[in-house]
This record gives sequence, C-alpha cells and structure tokens, in this order.
Amino acid sequence: MGGEGAKRGLSILVPTYNESGNIAELMARIGRAVAGDPRLRDLPVEVLCVDDSTDNTPEVIAAVARDSAVPLRCLHRVEGSGGLGGAVVEGARIARYDRCVVMDADLQHPPELIGQLVERADRRDVDIVIASRYAGGGSAGGLASALRRRVSTTSTRLVKALFPSRLRGCTDPLTGFFLFDRTALALDTLKPKGFKILLEMLVRQPLTFAEVPFTFGTRHAGASKGSLRQGVHFVTQLVALRLDHRRANRP
Repeated sequence: MGGEGAKRGLSILVPTYNESGNIAELMARIGRAVAGDPRLRDLPVEVLCVDDSTDNTPEVIAAVARDSAVPLRCLHRVEGSGGLGGAVVEGARIARYDRCVVMDADLQHPPELIGQLVERADRRDVDIVIASRYAGGGSAGGLASALRRRVSTTSTRLVKALFPSRLRGCTDPLTGFFLFDRTALALDTLKPKGFKILLEMLVRQPLTFAEVPFTFGTRHAGASKGSLRQGVHFVTQLVALRLDHRRANRP
C-alpha cells in the first residue's frame, strides 16, 4: 500500500466547470472542517481546482483565494483533455502532497467527511478510501430525481457485473468522492475519457480499498452537469475499460 513515504499533507483536488456560485461556500466549509477537526487541524492542506470553465470561475477562485484560510490555487486548462477524469489525473501530477482527496465543487460531497477519510487512510492498509453512497449508513438522497437515482443504481450494478474481480466488495465504484495516495498509483496507466475516474483507477490497477459511508447532498448552486453527452462518454469509457481489461487478463 502507498503512503509510508508520502510527503505529509493533504491536497484536495476539485475539478471545476462553471462552478462560480459554489467556490466561496465550498472554501468556507473546507476551512471550518479543517479548523474544527483534530484529524486535519495540524495537517498541511491545500485545495487545487483544476478548471475547464467557460465562465468567470477562474476569477472567482482567484478572489476567494486571497482571503481563504486554506491555501487555494487554480489550474485553468484552456484545452483540457479527458474531461473530469483527466482533470483529476492532471491535478494529481502537480499536487503539493501525495495524499489526495477528490471531490466535487457543488457541495454534494460534504467537506466535513474529509477527516473520516484521512482517519481511515491513516491505518495504512489500503490504497484508496471511498466515500460511498451505498455502504451501510450512506444515502444517495441528494440525487435530483427518482430517475437519476435509478440511473445511478443501474450503472453501479452494470460496472460491478462487468468487472467482478476488481470491484468485489465495492458498493460505490462510481462515486466522485474518495481519497488516494498517488504513490500507490501508476498515473501513466490511466486513460481518462469521462468523469468516472475512480472506476478507471480500480479497473486498471489492482488497488486495495476501504469505504466510509456518506450522505450525498443537494447541489448548492448552479446546474447539474449530467447530460446525454456525459452518458455517451460513460459508455465509451466502459467499452474501452472492458476491452483493455480483457486484453490484460488474456491467458
């Protein structure tokens, strides 16, 4: 497992796309979580937004950073590749610290859970700690509609059926909220094409994981990025992963 030689600290990677209305509240809650949690209070922490926005989100990030209690920086990608997954991989490459938390900007992933992820990772027996909506005590209630909840649960069953060995015991391989140690990952083996980067990591590499349940919240501001185009990217990602997985495991 990774982590023994990791530089002490935590990089919070936040892929952003037109999230200007969420940045101030996100940083306020991260700041309160860090200041109020003894598991984080004495830990060097940074927030790194990897931004593909077409609105004024980079300017908002810069303004919030000036008064933020937690260091905040932004990598604005003019021609970002790989979508959200590519943003996470690019952020991991330039993060100040080896231990990284991935979370969305819209506050559906509660910053107050970060301390629990760190505490579980501190056992040093797994490579990834997954915040799961479907583990005991978790909830996907923040999904906007019954249709989105059905799509989420159906997609989860599908990927677990496609990759039963890699995903055995994982209740939420499609979550976007998790902690990993980049020293445990071969970043160059990842081929992000969509927004399910955890799935990419778990399928392409034999990684160990643990889960922490959480309640998926409601979006703070702005509109969901879910769309038909994202659905097409997801299917494309699944096909590529399945083909590569079969090739890699061919006798």
